[in-house]
Amino acid sequence: MVSQPYNSSPAEVVVLVHGLAAKRLVMAILRSSLARSYGEVVNWGYPSLWSPIQRHGRELAKLLRRLDEGHGERIHLVTHSMGGIVARVALAEYQPSRLGRFVMIAPPNRGSHVASRFAPLLGRICPPIRQLADHEASFVRSLPLPQKLELGVIAARTDWMVPEASTHLGCERDHIVVPGLHSSLLWRRETAAQVRHFLEHGVFCRGAGDSPAA
Repeated sequence: MVSQPYNSSPAEVVVLVHGLAAKRLVMAILRSSLARSYGEVVNWGYPSLWSPIQRHGRELAKLLRRLDEGHGERIHLVTHSMGGIVARVALAEYQPSRLGRFVMIAPPNRGSHVASRFAPLLGRICPPIRQLADHEASFVRSLPLPQKLELGVIAARTDWMVPEASTHLGCERDHIVVPGLHSSLLWRRETAAQVRHFLEHGVFCRGAGDSPAA
């Protein structure tokens, strides 16, 4: 199926979800960029370290339900790192009827070797580390694939935490690699431009060096 472009609307909502050991502040630059095009940008925060991913997913699902019951048009999701896994859990519990598009930035869809390394030491006090391990039986590797979803994945070219191969899901509509590190990717103008392009067109912008047009 070919994605159809559409113009952003003041009635559309974008929900941002940060990753492990982060705060809403890390999404602030991206939020400011998207706020120029969308009526509401919800920078959702949660205590990421001490509870299993399922708990965070349930809380996000509650937010999505409230937004879906309100007035407006599409509800988009933009996530970073573990935030993408939280969103996958949330969508498995509740998928909004007005769900738009979903962009995952540096998501550990196939787990992280760093999480596997630290899980024996920190997994008991920080459950998500254990859940994000990259072995076949881990929580993240056992999640069902999202259904009926326009999904785009942005990977960092230099990511020691979540290599490009680990970001792939298999059902994504588009995947692109851009310059940056795992966290600094969030603060690059190119990343924000690619997010906006996917939300509007359902594909990333291809050009010289895979950079979006100015």
